[in-house]
Amino acid sequence: MSCIYKIKEGRKSFTSTEKRIADYILNYRLETVEASVQDLAERTNTSAAAWIRFSKKLGYKGLTALKMDLAKNDDDNEKDELFNVLIKENDSIDVMVRKVQQISLHSIEQTYKLLNLNTLKNAIQLIIHARNIYLIGIGGSGLVCTDFMHKLTRVNHNVIYHEDPHILLARIAHMQENDVLVAISYSGETHLVNVGVEKAKELNIPIIAITQYNVRSTLSKLADINLYTPVIEKDLRLGAISSRNASLELTDLIYYGVIKENIDQAKKDLTKTRELIHEVNNK
Repeated sequence: MSCIYKIKEGRKSFTSTEKRIADYILNYRLETVEASVQDLAERTNTSAAAWIRFSKKLGYKGLTALKMDLAKNDDDNEKDELFNVLIKENDSIDVMVRKVQQISLHSIEQTYKLLNLNTLKNAIQLIIHARNIYLIGIGGSGLVCTDFMHKLTRVNHNVIYHEDPHILLARIAHMQENDVLVAISYSGETHLVNVGVEKAKELNIPIIAITQYNVRSTLSKLADINLYTPVIEKDLRLGAISSRNASLELTDLIYYGVIKENIDQAKKDLTKTRELIHEVNNK
């Protein structure tokens, strides 16, 4: 929920006016908190309405809410810059382990900073009340879909996913009222994923997106609910590890939110699943 982090992550997708506002906030945090909206507009050569729109774009109800969050960002400084650690051929096993640990911890920390609790609640409610839950993702995102499918299936939710995107698209074409689509794509520009999302949009199916923090990506624009992962992968990615872990963290949060609504029933469902699998494995 960090205001500073949201601005740093989203800056590349901002308009020129939004960048002026963003840069002023980054350079003059305390002044932003204390100044009136009219003063801020004058200092940035923008308008009061532009500041309010910018606040809402970041997920706040208005400028006052942004200022309140900004006032809490005392420890948002250089440590929030992307921690770029690459695995090198001459690294010892010890160094490699510590680097991977730092990368993983940093990825999870930044994911939580981007998390909007109201958005998460809305996603959980959509999943709970959905007739069918469709998942779509390719490659590393497909692994996240598979994991999410296994979790939800074990607590008696009807989940539809297939590793072959063409078969999955064929199923998506037949989505009906009360279904929901969860689309996972780090870039937000995965063609096959967005084809499925566009079809869901055409059918008035609610869309939950798990994607990097870029409000201008195709997926972000199409989705009804956006859960963001940090911009942590470089052009040359070592197996998309960080983005996969961040996406898994978000699907796990949805899963925990789903079972929290009726823990006793979830326990019964998990027991049934475990007993049947145990019976099969012991034959």
